[in-house]
Amino acid sequence: GGGDTIFALSSAPGRCGVAVIRASGPGSRGALQSLTGTPKVPPARVLALRRIRDPDTAETLDRGLVVWFPGPRSFTGEDCAELHVHGGPAVVSGVLRALGRLPGLRPAEPGEFTRRAFHHGKLDLTAAEGLRDLIGAETEAQRRQALRQMEGDLGQLYQRWSHTLTQALAHLEAFIDFSEDDNVEEGVLSQGEVLLSPGFSPKFWGPGRAVPQVGVTRGCVPTVDGTVRALEREIRGHLRDGRRGELLRGGVRAVIAGPPNVGKSSLLNLLCRRPAAIVSPTAGTTRDVLEVALDIGGYPLVLGDTAGLRAATDPVEREGVTRARDRLCHADLVLAVLDATSVSPAPGALRAALAALEPPPDTPCVLVLNKADLLGGLRGSLSAACARAPPEPPATLLSCKTGEGLESLLELLAQQLAQLCGDPLLGSPSLTQSRHSRHLGACAAALARFGRGDSGDLAVAAEQLRLARRELGRITGHVGAEDVLDIIFRDFCVGK
Repeated sequence: GGGDTIFALSSAPGRCGVAVIRASGPGSRGALQSLTGTPKVPPARVLALRRIRDPDTAETLDRGLVVWFPGPRSFTGEDCAELHVHGGPAVVSGVLRALGRLPGLRPAEPGEFTRRAFHHGKLDLTAAEGLRDLIGAETEAQRRQALRQMEGDLGQLYQRWSHTLTQALAHLEAFIDFSEDDNVEEGVLSQGEVLLSPGFSPKFWGPGRAVPQVGVTRGCVPTVDGTVRALEREIRGHLRDGRRGELLRGGVRAVIAGPPNVGKSSLLNLLCRRPAAIVSPTAGTTRDVLEVALDIGGYPLVLGDTAGLRAATDPVEREGVTRARDRLCHADLVLAVLDATSVSPAPGALRAALAALEPPPDTPCVLVLNKADLLGGLRGSLSAACARAPPEPPATLLSCKTGEGLESLLELLAQQLAQLCGDPLLGSPSLTQSRHSRHLGACAAALARFGRGDSGDLAVAAEQLRLARRELGRITGHVGAEDVLDIIFRDFCVGK
């Protein structure tokens, strides 16, 4: 619970120059006093050099830097202390054992520091997810997106939408409750008139009280209905982002596909710069899907090598081809590999060669013409064919044997990844979690039902606004978040 004090190693485990051990909770001050052997703590947020001792034996464990963060001006919002000690395993384990023997202190659970920060209002759930993604970021683009989300851009967008809904709901409820009261300001009521304009039939609100049908007049202040419709359009536009944020966060799943013996496994080895896949002149060597994670131009790529696409007779190879086809259908990007010596430079030939592999119709493809070192005199004409604009597919010549053409391929891949993931620093922040999409979809559905039912009942319309606002609150954690907290915070490291 929040009344106890937790501690953990916050830096990465293993040998390092400096290890950071953190404590949070009401016992942090006492823990710092006990381990430094002095009743006086350093000035707030100032590093101080101290001898760190075992409170039971007074044995010196290390000399390190300590920092005192009195709440609420700390990461968790509680009193916090940090010990910056030498990162040897014996030093770290000795300090952790000493903290564990102090009354009222216990080891932290994974993500518990961040969870406490959330409960103390230091960050919302979207910022917490951004922090988790920042810790796990492996590419520059992932880092930029996670940092932007951690700093609150996504949460602020959803908070703005929630505020808009709160205002609309307040105007509507004012109209419901006070439409016959002469003391209510006209501007407030005119904001609620909308509901009774197109499509809202007269209804009785309470015994003997009729709600009149009111038309929206020219020059009326922005109406609730107009606000709700504009917000619905904005949310649906946000949902139509092509999964950019999710692709960037989890990695673009690309599949190397093509006939047997065109160099698919050689291409995988060339891109990951190690012999990850077995290469053999025997057709059908690759049977299962082999995946590697790559950083291409700052974008994450999860690249899978698959079995050669052909009508296989061997049962094991046939299963490999089936898996290759399945992976092809679910790919975000296809690297279609062909033998360059078998491809014609004629107009439309590249498109026809790609179509023969039957890639998914809406999935972006890059055509890789391997074995370019064997082209001889055809090299110039085929190179010109690769440079043709759409409708020809993006294509490039490559020799996995010599490495020639690798830079052009990497440049082409980076362009495709940039189109799929976008620039995380430009425009509105992107959706990064499937749960965001789910709640936003439910929010938009509630807004779509607002004022469009057959009953025209104001109570029903107001309830749709409440439902929509509740879905937004579930994203940021301001409404009904308990069921997702464990899922979100369990993926953090222990000291965060």
